Amino acid sequence: MKLYELVIQHQQPSCGGKPPFRTEILDVRTDDPVAYVRGLEPDCDLDIIQSDDSTVIIKTTHNGAFVKYEFSRYGED
Repeated sequence: MKLYELVIQHQQPSCGGKPPFRTEILDVRTDDPVAYVRGLEPDCDLDIIQSDDSTVIIKTTHNGAFVKYEFSRYGED
């Protein structure tokens, strides 16, 4: 399996002084980042961008809020 650093950016209401996005950073093992996100967001349309440097960006809308998944590959298991 391939190792990725996954940065997830969730849109959130900025009321009460909160920033407009909440960010999570995870280390994940997967051979298919798109399948990984489809498992998290089964009923959502995905916009997929693959760059030449092994980075995969997947954008979607979940319950009316924007979510961005950015996979940066850094190794293999």
